[in-house]
Amino acid sequence: MKKLISVAVGGLLGGVALAASGFASAADILLYPTGPAQDSSFVRFVDGGTHGVEVTAAGSKARLSLDAANPASHFLPIAAGKPVAGTLTSGGAHQDVSATVQPGEFVSIVALDGTHAVTVREKPDDFNALKASVALYNLDARCAAPTLKVAGRDVVLLDGVAAGQTKRRQVNPVTLSVQLSCGGQPVGQALSLGTLVAGQRYTVFLVPAGAQSRIFFANDAVSH
Repeated sequence: MKKLISVAVGGLLGGVALAASGFASAADILLYPTGPAQDSSFVRFVDGGTHGVEVTAAGSKARLSLDAANPASHFLPIAAGKPVAGTLTSGGAHQDVSATVQPGEFVSIVALDGTHAVTVREKPDDFNALKASVALYNLDARCAAPTLKVAGRDVVLLDGVAAGQTKRRQVNPVTLSVQLSCGGQPVGQALSLGTLVAGQRYTVFLVPAGAQSRIFFANDAVSH
């Protein structure tokens, strides 16, 4: 589930440029109106650090910038089974990356500590037009027994997610804030996910942050 990768983005070509220019317009697109096409696959890039990351596509040289305000790109449709390659740049450091995504698979390439990157893979089959879907991606092995609770309540939303793994569940489309705990102790401030929308999917990323851990979230929209 989790592996080191190099960071350039070869086969994305126009997809990266489209994502870079379409953050606002794609924000309201449902990820799975009818479920993923069997011959399509999807990749997104995520800044899990605090210094900003620039993704450059190999070949086209199209660029995508990620920062604290926009830490995650939309999912970019790519040809299934064909490797994509590119370069991650952060604070003057560079690393090449490549990945092959299978049909129906959604891959997130998450840059941690600048250009150190890990991949997280999902092949979802749980679309529900009446529910929202929330996932926890655990990218911080130092957080013992990570748990997401509904903020202000002793209600567990997601737990039992090992480092490098994911877990997802369906929830009612309500206004939701979550609180991270590690080893049974709350960590950081509550994170507001806003008002969830039926049929849409969301990911909460758990990443290292100095001596502690932190969480942030992204709407799992697809770029068109």
